[in-house]
Amino acid sequence: MKKVLGLVGAALLVAATGWNAPVASARSSTLSWRGYTWVARSVSGNPGAPQQWSPNNVSIDSGGRLHLKVTRDKKGRYTQAELDSIRNGWGYGTYRWQVDTSVSSLAPEYVLGLFTYSQDPAYGHREIDIEAAGWGTTPVTWDYTTWANGHYPVARTPAPAGPSTQQFEWTPGHLTWTSWDATGSVFATATASGADVPVPGDESLGINLWVCGCESGWESTPPTEVVISDFAFTPAQA
Repeated sequence: MKKVLGLVGAALLVAATGWNAPVASARSSTLSWRGYTWVARSVSGNPGAPQQWSPNNVSIDSGGRLHLKVTRDKKGRYTQAELDSIRNGWGYGTYRWQVDTSVSSLAPEYVLGLFTYSQDPAYGHREIDIEAAGWGTTPVTWDYTTWANGHYPVARTPAPAGPSTQQFEWTPGHLTWTSWDATGSVFATATASGADVPVPGDESLGINLWVCGCESGWESTPPTEVVISDFAFTPAQA
């Protein structure tokens, strides 16, 4: 799904065309995690049926693990979680996340997104996605998507139980996604090439957890939390 990223200064995320951008206010959290500086989103807007976000739903524990929560107040109103990089222009390289949560156990209305996104609409906003979602139905799958040539869902693979490692490698004219299960075995991989691969620009990096509202009855989705223990970026060799 489309997201909003981009940065002006050290604490302002810029609006992308057609979306309400997350803007980091004075009360928003700026976090250091895995060697990079990030901003926890505070402003309402897409994606998600609730469209509400809070820095209080993003935290780093004493072991350095990232926690993303979706909470629900006494009136049943949901608040989601998103962390966006201060850095932009990440470019070609290998992006890898260690997801500790067994996403196969998430309610199917939840979406965990690991993605790049540019405020420039060229190449589909340079959006490259790895998402864990059921889109309202089971099973929850790990989905690979590129938007450079229009919405192109490359692959959907049922999520195995347990932690997983998620990665995409972005090189000129080529994308490779790979997923490993808790034993270190590859359970999914896919590629895209040519016009389906964006050219780098001002893309930022985001991680979010939200409620899609894809099916009736989504309002009964229970609160949840996802834990991500690691992120690493290895620039492509020149």
